[in-house]
Parts: sequence; structure tokens; C-alpha cells
Amino acid sequence: MQRARLAVMLAAVVLVMGIIWAVVNRDQIRSGKNPSLVAHDIALLWQWTDKLYSKGAAAAEWTIRWDLEGEAASLEQAEQQLQADEKGQMQGTLSIFPLTSDSQAMVVYVTKQRTNQKDLLAFVNNAETLFKESGIAYTGGMTVRGEAEYNNAADRLAQAAGGKRIDRYKDDSGTVSEAYYSEKLFSSVEAGAGKKANLQIAEHRETESGVLSLIVGTPLITGDYTVSEQGND
Repeated sequence: MQRARLAVMLAAVVLVMGIIWAVVNRDQIRSGKNPSLVAHDIALLWQWTDKLYSKGAAAAEWTIRWDLEGEAASLEQAEQQLQADEKGQMQGTLSIFPLTSDSQAMVVYVTKQRTNQKDLLAFVNNAETLFKESGIAYTGGMTVRGEAEYNNAADRLAQAAGGKRIDRYKDDSGTVSEAYYSEKLFSSVEAGAGKKANLQIAEHRETESGVLSLIVGTPLITGDYTVSEQGND
């Protein structure tokens, strides 16, 4: 029960952070100056984490998120096209959420079972091409979850990314979360005091099983700090 309440609280905090992320990046959303941000960062994150997950990056659960802004009719048309494309390839689960007005929406795509980098990048590129053709501005990010291969997987990832640590947080449940800024990644979010962050790395040790989970987000982790069973199939 305590773990469930913690997960709900973490999810609520991350949702608020996501809204702040969308607000602080509003100028970037409107300018559309980030045509390949998500695809670029996926390719790097896949490369960095492939040997850090016990069954490789393909077996991890990838969550891709876009915050969209555009005319209501364009958003509705894009949503319908995305849903049609998702049904055709059956590579993941697509969810679409309205935000504060008819001109804003959030799209979340979660991989299921095993995926491969080529299919994931194809979906992302197709989605972003659709946004551009529909006159929709967007910002994007991702979160990947899986079982860590090494006890120092987080440190190895931070080193591969050349990340400069911005913040560190540890809670009573055994979760350690660190925020970094890496010049190799395209995404970023304001972190206060004139600093930016674009890589969040969290580790969570399961009390009963002893399994170490590695959760990584660019620019932030979305959702809670748990790993679903399908991410480890």
C-alpha cells in the first residue's frame, strides 16, 4: 500500500514537471526549431544503454512523449493518423491526452514486448513528419526502463553521456535519482539558477527480489520509478 501511494505521488510530481517543461519550452514549441530532437536522443540513449540493461535496450520499455501545440482541427487530424499508423504496425501502445486548451495535446507511445531501434526510430520520424506537415509545433522526450546489468549502471551511463551532474535525490524506498546536463543530447529543460538539465538517471533496488532497475529520461523521467514486467520479457 505504501509503495502504491509513493508511485501515485511520484507520478503526480512528474506530471507537474511535465507541464512546467511544456511551459518553459513554449517558445521552442512555437518556433519548431527541433525537427530531429527525439530521434537523435533515442539513437544516443540506445547506444549508451544497450549493454547496461540485462537483456539489452531492445528488451527495455521505451516511452516516447510529445507535447503538441497547433490548431484544434490539425491536432485532431494528426491524432487520427497516428492511431491508424499504430494499429497497422502494432509495435506499441499509443495514448493521446488533451492539455489546457483545444490547441494543446500530449501524445505518449509505449513499446511492448521486444522492439528494435529501426522500428522505434521509424515511428518517431513518421510521427514528427506528420506534426510538421500538419503545422503542429512540438517538444519531445523519452523514458526507458529495464533491469540493470551492473550495480554501477547509472555511473557508467553518466560517464558515456559526459554528463555534468546538476542535482541528486534519494528517497526512503531505495530510489536514487540524479539529473545531468550532457552536451551530446539535443533536449533540455530549465533546472533553475541558470542551469539546464537533459538527462535524468534513477536506480531502484527492489526490497524482496534485490533486482536493480535502471530508469532513464531525456530531458526528464516521466511516470514513476517502477519497471513493468513486459519491459523485461
